[in-house]
Amino acid sequence: MTKSRIQMKARGEGLMWAAAAVCLLAAVVAPLFGDSLTAIVVPCAGAMSIVVGIAWLRSNRAS
Repeated sequence: MTKSRIQMKARGEGLMWAAAAVCLLAAVVAPLFGDSLTAIVVPCAGAMSIVVGIAWLRSNRAS
């Protein structure tokens, strides 16, 4: 029985998920301090970049 691509973990993936969560937390908390739209968009873009990197690492590991 083989594992699906979704179940395969890349090295350091847990740390990357934690970093993405911190980025999203920063984006959620930013409006509470009256920060500008940039303070929301930049952490969201960072989180998206991390998630895309995880997907890329998983796809490379699966092949």
